[in-house]
Amino acid sequence: MTHRAVNRSIAALLFVLTGAVYLLTMAPTLSFWDCGEFIATARTLGVPHPPGAPLFLLTGRLFSMLPFFGDVGARVNLISVLSSAATISLTYLITVRLIILYRGTAPTDWDGAEKTAAYGGAVIGALALAFSDSFWFNAVETEVYAASSLFTAVVVWLILRWYEEYPREGHERWLLLAMYMIGLSIGVHLLSLLALFAIALAYYFRRFEVTLKSLAILALASSGLFFLIYTLIIKGIPVLLQIASWGGLLVLLSALGWAAWQTQRARMAMANTLVMSVLLIIIGYTSYGLIYVRAQAGPPINENNPSTPDAFFSYLNREQYGQMPLWPRRWSPEPLHQYHYQQYGSELDYFLSYQLDRMYLRYLGWQFIGRQDQMEGAGVDWSVLWGLPFLLGLGGAFAHFRRQWKMGLVVTALFILTGAALVVYLNQTEPQPRERDYSYVGSFFAFALWIGIGIESLWYGTVSLLKKPGSSTRLLAALVTVGLAVMLVDARMLMANYHSHDRSGNYVPWDWGWNILESCPPNAILFTNGDNDTFPLWYLQEVEGIRTDVRVVNLSLANTGWYLLQLKNTSPRGAERVSFGLTDEELRNITYVPIEPVAVSLPSRDAARALKADAERHRYTLPSAPLDTMRWELKPGLVYGGQGYLRPQDLAVYDIVTQNFGRRPLCFALTVDPDGMIGLERFLRLDGLVYRVVPLQSPDPMSFADPALLYRNLMQTYRYRNLGNPSVNIEETARRLSANYSPLFIRLALELAGSEGAALPVRDSSGHEYFVQRRVLALRVLDRATSMLPPGRYPLNPELAGSVVSLYVRLGEKDRASAYISYLEKLGSLSSPGSDPRLFFTLAQAYRALGRIDEANRVIDTLSHVLNRPGLAKEFEQMKE
Repeated sequence: MTHRAVNRSIAALLFVLTGAVYLLTMAPTLSFWDCGEFIATARTLGVPHPPGAPLFLLTGRLFSMLPFFGDVGARVNLISVLSSAATISLTYLITVRLIILYRGTAPTDWDGAEKTAAYGGAVIGALALAFSDSFWFNAVETEVYAASSLFTAVVVWLILRWYEEYPREGHERWLLLAMYMIGLSIGVHLLSLLALFAIALAYYFRRFEVTLKSLAILALASSGLFFLIYTLIIKGIPVLLQIASWGGLLVLLSALGWAAWQTQRARMAMANTLVMSVLLIIIGYTSYGLIYVRAQAGPPINENNPSTPDAFFSYLNREQYGQMPLWPRRWSPEPLHQYHYQQYGSELDYFLSYQLDRMYLRYLGWQFIGRQDQMEGAGVDWSVLWGLPFLLGLGGAFAHFRRQWKMGLVVTALFILTGAALVVYLNQTEPQPRERDYSYVGSFFAFALWIGIGIESLWYGTVSLLKKPGSSTRLLAALVTVGLAVMLVDARMLMANYHSHDRSGNYVPWDWGWNILESCPPNAILFTNGDNDTFPLWYLQEVEGIRTDVRVVNLSLANTGWYLLQLKNTSPRGAERVSFGLTDEELRNITYVPIEPVAVSLPSRDAARALKADAERHRYTLPSAPLDTMRWELKPGLVYGGQGYLRPQDLAVYDIVTQNFGRRPLCFALTVDPDGMIGLERFLRLDGLVYRVVPLQSPDPMSFADPALLYRNLMQTYRYRNLGNPSVNIEETARRLSANYSPLFIRLALELAGSEGAALPVRDSSGHEYFVQRRVLALRVLDRATSMLPPGRYPLNPELAGSVVSLYVRLGEKDRASAYISYLEKLGSLSSPGSDPRLFFTLAQAYRALGRIDEANRVIDTLSHVLNRPGLAKEFEQMKE
């Protein structure tokens, strides 16, 4: 077989192999964070958060209509699966081309050993990227990073094709196609734009002699090219649209078309290439017209409403996020500023320690050294991958520079600009709401090229040490090198990362959204906090058509006038509009308002009657009498410089509550911080994953629950698919959010076990109501929580675990408490420095509750000795009393 046939066959095989792995591990529906928003806006051709991803949305719309997979989210997830598999194929092809370039011989002249080392090394490097932590994570969910990686790989492959074909006639077509790909990629993500400097270097090395003067010209030209694209096209075209509307854009395209025609006629090759490049980038960039057109149509999700030139300009320039100066470094929000000064000492130290080391080098280590665990904040662990991919990559980089420093510098430019340089640009503050490793996949892609080169160079170095090796010896060395690397690198990475990246069977995000929506009464207004309690709801409402009667009010977006105007004036899918007392003009210009704490009140007589009726129907006693008038203190949501302010979201929540209470149910998602509840936290009833505003003031914040309603939600309405299935991987975000269920079950069990009176009304699957003794229900609840949410998998507050032990004992079923005893025993070691004595008091109390007095005393005695506090046993007795 010819080189071309073998090379393409291996690339196709890699596409099928990695595509199959990604398909097997693909999420069966939406995932947390932006995935739900992207799927919903793709399905409805809506407008996602700035700066949008119009080409990705158009592609997502097509995939959402595929005739297979019942779940729309799974269909759109396929974009990432196919994009990632194609990126791996291109990674292989690029590595082979780099090897061809530094060998300087045609593949047709290679012997079997050379082919084995080249093809095998490229395969190993490509699979190292395929099975790396962040790339695999992006490959199995709906996000833009997989498609962005594909564009980056395509651009690099195209520039290498141009490099090989120059100066043959028609070589410019590869450059022009690369520029068009960059223009298209802007409609997905800006990552491919950073490949411009690698393109500029490759072009320079092929066309010009390397001198100090020419290098200076290269630096200016490449910076100018980046400035041209990023500032004059990406940033400038929105200005043009703002000033001259769409007519101005048509004039610009016409002028560029005329210039391309004239330079072609005059045979001005370089000028023609430059003009055509700019024209093709702009043509690719015009995918953003989708955002403007769809905003005019008013889709259900229409973030920032960029339906006017000014709003479109603001949207494309991401003005809602503020400016990001490169220096000084963005230390932190004001409350943490002094803390960071004490921790880091200087801004340079902050950059090196936090931004560069923690927010990039740690992620690089995750890919090619090993990730300590799947929890947020995980460190690097050399025992996972033994550091072999990392060491091979370093060796490959060294060998690449030694054997062909020019192309080594091209890959280095890609590696740095999509890695360390991106760290400088992003200028991230501490803390971040989530890990940001997905941002640097371009850098990991460049490093994977060096892994492939490292394998080939390892074989080359080995045979160079042999004295006149024969062809069979060279081939054997190549086979051994490649075989060992496949087992020790790729197979090890596959084994180490498969389970932790397997999303099959993980329905937590879908069920989480369902459970939140089903917690709300009909026609409710639901206040949510951020991405993970909002985007799954948008997905279910806009894609699945579930509970469209509930109007979701995202508190983060409620700080913007455009969003509040949409809540007031639009009714997506027939949902009722949200009533406001503020006028449209007041909402449009809403801002921070200085305020001192002020007493406010709200009439609630009708709601009080309804609350009494619920209590009588559900046969439970209210903790206090319902109020005909709710009175509370409205406090500033933000204090800055000694002055308190109501944030726009506080003004919006207060206005919505006063205008809608008594007419529509008002709920807060469980994840909403009390600071966002405008002082209503003592007027809330716990209904599951939401709190409902009720006219009853509890002695403690958020302590009131209706046991019948809570039982119905937790035990009969909610969905928990595969939460208790140990063979299904529940990734860190899903596991952390699912840990919210355990306290709800325990709270319900405590309510049932501590309530006196008649049996509780419960509905069967057909809707018929029957009565069950509360003790029986309490055991059902505890057993369900224990089997479905084992504390070893879903972390639980130690005091709550101790409460479960005591509750099982009180219900006469102490043998069922073993899982919680084991959990408390494994939480820490008595000899660990800084051990919290409360944990071991809790364990000792649990032992006492079970009648295991000797073990309880042993824990206290050991803790007394470790902490050198002889009186600890007496303190324990006092605490117990």
